[in-house]
Amino acid sequence: MNIGPDTPLKVACLGITHPHTSGRVKALNKMENIQVTCAVDDSHLTPVFANAFDLEIRGKREVMEDPEIQAVIIHSKSDKMADLSIEALEAGKAVLVEKPAGRNSDDARRIRDAAERTGGLLQVGYCWRHAPSVAAMHEALKSGRLGKVMQVRAHGGTSHDEAATSHLNQPEDMGGAMFVIGCHLIDQIIHHFGMPLSVNARISKFPRQMDDNYREDAAGAVLNYSDKIVVVDFFSWDPLPWLESWNITAYGTDGIMQANPLPASYKIYDTGRQGHTRGWSSWQDTTFPVQWAAKKTEYSPELAEIGNPFFFEREAEAFVNSIRTGAPSQVPAQQALNVNLLIEALFASSQQSGAEVVPGA
Repeated sequence: MNIGPDTPLKVACLGITHPHTSGRVKALNKMENIQVTCAVDDSHLTPVFANAFDLEIRGKREVMEDPEIQAVIIHSKSDKMADLSIEALEAGKAVLVEKPAGRNSDDARRIRDAAERTGGLLQVGYCWRHAPSVAAMHEALKSGRLGKVMQVRAHGGTSHDEAATSHLNQPEDMGGAMFVIGCHLIDQIIHHFGMPLSVNARISKFPRQMDDNYREDAAGAVLNYSDKIVVVDFFSWDPLPWLESWNITAYGTDGIMQANPLPASYKIYDTGRQGHTRGWSSWQDTTFPVQWAAKKTEYSPELAEIGNPFFFEREAEAFVNSIRTGAPSQVPAQQALNVNLLIEALFASSQQSGAEVVPGA
């Protein structure tokens, strides 16, 4: 797809019930020559959402057959993400689909296969990937600044009791908070280090601690590589607001780096052997002028809509750049498949009391 910068770009919103929907609509509508024009969803909240963002309510088939709609953003429940993505790709639309791109690896594989078959543009909505601290970590690893990195620690969590909501307890999803929110952490690990050779994991639901209807409470895992181990932990009931406790720390022979997604920040210790001054240096992009999770609304009554536009604006720029220039997707369908395969391996290992499991085997 290659639509020049002077050509107006019209976008349809397929599904409106995800808390990221409003953030992406706002981010796209702020861009020049781009407009989200309509919404498609059978939810009772669709008229409220459409009224709030001045969108037309249209049918799915009508949108798929409309040549003036060049792109879609998919924010349905997980059980519809794969079908909607495939239909849109086959209709020639550029697709931005909310993570985790389905209920499991089978859904993600179907999306990957459709993207390859059609040659269409599909970007997966791992928006937290777009933090400048993530880019800085990636560059430090790629450049060899930290020396030989042989140990990594990564932490994530779910805040605001979102682990108790229906959104994180869809019955057909492979998991709850560890899947729906923890996938952001797994995406960044694969982005930095690739797929591990094997995993050992414990994903726990503790009796008499939280409601039995909610999924996993805490998780710990070791991802085994040929030259390093990555230790991951995840807590479903984080008492801090969104993302403040999230971090990835890489330990190398010539340095240590800790990166946090939002507020975007990082710290680096250099030994001085890679051309950098010995000692600690730090960088911080911003504080919280607007908090990540803002407030519940008429169109998002169960989950607070996302208030901080930072990730969505950078993500939208990447998506639109691919549409207008033909640049490859920054988060392609294969990445969604890899994330889901790795998380499935973590659950499989936990079910076998932490036994070693090879992702995708």
